[in-house]
Amino acid sequence: MKTFLSALFLSLSLLVGTGCLYKVPIQQGNILKKEDIASLQVGMTKRQVALILGTPAIADPFHQDRWDYVNTSKIKGKFQPVKKLTIYFDHDVVTRIEDHYFPENDNADNEPENKEANTH
Repeated sequence: MKTFLSALFLSLSLLVGTGCLYKVPIQQGNILKKEDIASLQVGMTKRQVALILGTPAIADPFHQDRWDYVNTSKIKGKFQPVKKLTIYFDHDVVTRIEDHYFPENDNADNEPENKEANTH
């Protein structure tokens, strides 16, 4: 019995050392879809945005005219880049959208896609 336990302990130690154990992916925050983000438009109301995306996971009492949708994930024990979508409101109407949620949406200068109200 002692030999069996020693062999089992040695085998488990080798598995842990080689990283063969499965690590559960961890996601926190808002999980959004590309098509939902693409359907957002300047001029929408907070209610319309909430129907498409839901409300942000964390409400900021100091910035009630800004909604931040944030998603963090850890895959195979390594943190992935933070995904963030920020929507600005004025009198409950969308005035600007900053999309850092899907990096491939960024333009050639690596600037986030911004949808902003035309002020002209």
